[in-house]
Amino acid sequence: MSELEGHCVGEWLPQVPFVALALLTLANERSEVRGSGSNSAIHQLISSLGAAAGARWRDKSKLLSSNRTFEASKASGNSGSHLLLLLFTHSFYLAPMSKLVFWIFHFLSRWMLRIYYPGMEVENLQNANHPGPTLLCGNHPNTLIDPLIVGIHLDYQTYFLANAAMWINPVMAFLIDPFCIPVARPQDKQAGATKGMDTDEIFNRTFAGLEAGEVVYIAPEGASELERKLRRLKGGAASMALEAENRNDWKLGLSVQPVGVNYESPTTCFSRAFIRYGEPIDVTPYREQFEESPMRAIRALTNVLTDQMQGLLIQTQNKAEEHLLRPIERAIQNERPMKVSDHHYRTQRILAALRKMPEDNLEALRETATSYDQLLRKNGQLDVEFSNHPDRKMTAGTLLALPFYLYGLLNHAPWLLAINGIWKALGIDRGYKATVQTLGSWIVLPILYLLQVLAFNWIFPASWGWLYLLSLPISGLFALKYWLTYRAFWKGRFSGSSADNKQLEALRAQMLRAVPEV
Repeated sequence: MSELEGHCVGEWLPQVPFVALALLTLANERSEVRGSGSNSAIHQLISSLGAAAGARWRDKSKLLSSNRTFEASKASGNSGSHLLLLLFTHSFYLAPMSKLVFWIFHFLSRWMLRIYYPGMEVENLQNANHPGPTLLCGNHPNTLIDPLIVGIHLDYQTYFLANAAMWINPVMAFLIDPFCIPVARPQDKQAGATKGMDTDEIFNRTFAGLEAGEVVYIAPEGASELERKLRRLKGGAASMALEAENRNDWKLGLSVQPVGVNYESPTTCFSRAFIRYGEPIDVTPYREQFEESPMRAIRALTNVLTDQMQGLLIQTQNKAEEHLLRPIERAIQNERPMKVSDHHYRTQRILAALRKMPEDNLEALRETATSYDQLLRKNGQLDVEFSNHPDRKMTAGTLLALPFYLYGLLNHAPWLLAINGIWKALGIDRGYKATVQTLGSWIVLPILYLLQVLAFNWIFPASWGWLYLLSLPISGLFALKYWLTYRAFWKGRFSGSSADNKQLEALRAQMLRAVPEV
């Protein structure tokens, strides 16, 4: 697929005037083949229009620099007519195809991620949910889930800068190429990737999307690591934003949109996530600095972007601070449960309070928290077992709804076993667990539903299969709701060793007493 094909990001309707011209082009060239010279005026008209169109595309994004079809036409003297036909063909077919594929992905990602992260909350969506040009910049702790979980909330098509290894598979390449831009990292090259090697191509493809008024997603950290803190940002995002404005005489109206994705447990099914869209950054104030020294302007914009993105996250300074914070925030959440957004802000306050503690007190707290956490792991127990969580008490709903929950769980056990089995069979890093399980569910769940209905009809051949099929998604959603409501009651009831319960209770109480009130 050529560069031009990857960049027909506009609607096909504005290209309708090319239809008649393209047909005239074909008729004219066929007449020339027959030796007729009567159409030279038409040919000149078409060539001039085509050349004008080509100049516009070259001036906007240099898309045709490597298009062999155009170069061949140019060499033969028919560049205008061939280019006109090429532009019409790609604009008419690929743009709607791109949107169709994108919105299918969008729909599937939205409902599957809502299942995988059912406690999801979104803050300040209005900052990003508008037409572009927008460069959407997000943190990257959870591989492919990050761009998906950011993009599913937007009502506008988003284009993604993605690692070039995804283009190795030809089927995947065909599906994602219309709305993804390959970027080759060293590990992608080692894996055999051939796309995304040319930096100019990457920038030009990004510029084409932004200049067409689109939303383009980029992860400025450059790689994905399974940790909460924002790693040092590379200058690519700022460079793209500033250069896009510069090449459009600073009239593009581009905004850099920071977004922070906060996972409570990114690789765990049915955990929670909090997506925060920050204030858009206007890049036009950097014009004078960019014209004097592009590198200084890039660094300045990167620093502002870094500060904004860090404010949207739980920004631990190192692994030691992260290991101290985790058992503390978990214990406090189990004592005083909050929805994910409130819990996020409380955790930020806890972190700020810990940093103000005297060093001796902080080290004593670290030793207690570490001992408590290690003993929990050793015994296979959970903190919630020792908490005063309000949902640890049995209620009428816990028992009355249990049979319906078990029905839903039983019918979806094959799906849970399958997606866990797929991840384990692949033997890849656990940072890809949520990605494999979520995307794999697009295929696995419908297939399992089909097989289960066929098995039901075989066992009960009384034409009740349609009713059973209807019960599957309903019972699955009910089971999910039940688990989210009553999991605090059931978690840890039938697992782990209780040999060290007294010691664990003492360590937990000592840890919570040492934490400043927030």
